[in-house]
Amino acid sequence: MKENKESEINLIKTMKKKIGEINQLAEELKKIGKEMPVVEKNARCILSFTHALKFGISDIVEVMDNQ
Repeated sequence: MKENKESEINLIKTMKKKIGEINQLAEELKKIGKEMPVVEKNARCILSFTHALKFGISDIVEVMDNQ
């Protein structure tokens, strides 16, 4: 049971890291496409989604750590 919990926590931490990487790439795209409204708009959308994912994953990790 404990191994399963640790495995789940590691998986979620890996997801959190990947979400952070996506967030960083979206920030770079936003800077690169500064004069292109379509790029800026879509980069902002990606950043909104990664923000929601990041906090959702953080909440799950916190709950699992407290069990």
